[in-house]
This record gives sequence, structure tokens and C-alpha cells, in this order.
Amino acid sequence: MVIKQMAQIKISKNFLKNAKEILNLIKKSNPIIIHRHINPDGDALGSQWGLKTLIEENFRNKKVLVPGDMTEYMLKFFPPAMIVNSKDYENALVIVCDTANRERISGQFWQTAKNIIKIDHHPEVDNYGTLNLVESSAVAACQVVAKWAKMMKLKLSNDAARYLFFGLVTDSGRFMYRSVNNETFDIASFLVATNFSLLDLYEKLYLQDLKTTRIKGYILNNFQVTKNGVAYIIVTKETLKKLEQQLNQQLTEDKEKITILQEDITSQVNLMANIATIKIWFIACQSEIDNEFKISIRSARWTINQLAVKFGGGGHKYAAGVKVKNLSIVENLLHDLDNLANSEPNVK
Repeated sequence: MVIKQMAQIKISKNFLKNAKEILNLIKKSNPIIIHRHINPDGDALGSQWGLKTLIEENFRNKKVLVPGDMTEYMLKFFPPAMIVNSKDYENALVIVCDTANRERISGQFWQTAKNIIKIDHHPEVDNYGTLNLVESSAVAACQVVAKWAKMMKLKLSNDAARYLFFGLVTDSGRFMYRSVNNETFDIASFLVATNFSLLDLYEKLYLQDLKTTRIKGYILNNFQVTKNGVAYIIVTKETLKKLEQQLNQQLTEDKEKITILQEDITSQVNLMANIATIKIWFIACQSEIDNEFKISIRSARWTINQLAVKFGGGGHKYAAGVKVKNLSIVENLLHDLDNLANSEPNVK
């Protein structure tokens, strides 16, 4: 079904120009390979699969591939990634969604493509695309993809809309984050108009297994708060293994062994949000594979992405992340965040 244009959204001349060029390039290209960032979240996968579905539904002769690593949790919402090889990239158009810099692109061979389209909502740090559709004011890459589809008057199915809405609702914190604006709701309305089942989506989104519930309990019982209001928990690989052993003793009865991944821990960072006196919060979890700590950082009113960049990461003003090599660097980051929390907030 074709969704009619609804309320007008703000469109810059540059966005419109690039949107048209992208559509023309898609029409001329085959195959098309869509990438996104490593350790994918809902927005990365939503924009990747939403765009794949849009292209296939509007251009029936197109071969569209979606490679990349995958998390166990996201397999509840999206199909598994596809396997691609170097030959697939011969004469292919590559589109990269929701990825600010090339180091975080999941998959190989993408850089061999003649044309690379970047569709993103992060602040510009790496202009790796030969053609860009980037809006840092958008709350999600899915918002950018859906805006492009709406502008180009593309056919939008229930499946494409559901994928894009999933990324929009998760990356916006259920429409609670500060970067949510009137355009976000306009795009949400555009997607919901396809009448995909919101109930089914939200039931899956909020349904938790016992493992996740116990992990949340552990975090809530063990996080600490600095004198200036930084809440944090640092989970070493030893602590992770101990927690995993405890959960297996508590929850398994001749069932499959429970494995706790780094992402299972860091994805719960917002458990410390909306607690009185807490200004900035983060979770650091060490990998058993390379011993590095993955850190997810959030803030209510203090700009944190500049500090994330200082330590080799990046992100948005109030939601950022970084990977560091050892515990000493985690402690240095904590010290800097505590100093930041002692300063005046960026937003009153």
C-alpha cells in the first residue's frame, strides 16, 4: 500500500538533493548491500532491514543483502544476517546505516564499492560516504530512512514500517529522549498508519526472560554513586563469570546452560536513569575474549560525547560509548565524568 503524505516536515535543499540522488542510484544499482555498525542495536538493525524491505518492495528486481554480526537478543526481532563474500561487491552499491565512523562498520569488503551511501543521525566524525544522508537532529537513523521514504513517496508495507518503528522507538527511549521533536512524531505517525501490530511489537519489546531480570537485579543492587552524582557499575570478566555461575545454579534444571554476554550487561545502562541526584551514569563490562571494557554512558543534562571522544569513543550529546583496554582507563574516565558532573549542566 502507498501511504499518503501527511503533515509537512522540515526538508533542507541539501537533504532533498541527496535524497533524490540516492533514489536514482538505487534504481540503477544491482546488487545493493546494506551494512550497519558492530554490536547492533534496534536502530542499526531497524534501519538496515527497513531499508532492505523498502527497496525490495519498490524495486522487485533488486538483490539486497544485509551482512553483519548479530546479537542473541536481537534475533527475537530481526532475521539473522546474511553471509556475503568479495564477489558480491562487484558492481554493488553499498549503503551504511547508523554508523558514524568506518571503524565501527560491521562486515568486510564494503570499502571496495564504487559508491557508498551513508545514512546516519550521529554527529559527523568520518565522511566515508561518497553520498551522505545525515541528519544529526534526528533521534534515530530509522527516522532518516523513513523521512527519505516519505519524501520519495515510496510504497511502505507493514514489515518495513515495523522494522523502522522498532528502531525509532528504541533509539528514542520510548520517545522520552531530549532529541525527540515534532518530526519524530510525524514519522512515527507515518509508520503506524500502515497498521502493523503495535501490540505484538511492544509485547516482544517488554517481555523479559529470567536471565535479564536477574541481571537487572544485580546491577540495581551493586551500582555505586560518586560524590558528584555519577552512578556506575564496573563488571570485570571474573565478576561476569561468577554472576553466570550463580544464575546457572539458580535458574537451570537440566536446561541449556545460561551464558551472559558483554552486551547483556551494557544494554541495561538506563536502569540508573531517572533516579534522584544521579546526573550521569555508565556501565563498563570487560570482554572475556580481548579483556577490553565496553562502556555505555548516559546523561540527563551534561554533554558526555566529548569525553567519550577523548577516550576513543563517540556518540550523541547525552548517549555515548567507548571501548578501552584496561581497568585503569575506566577509572580515569570515571574521574573525568565525576568532574563533569560537578560543573554546570548544558541544559537547565
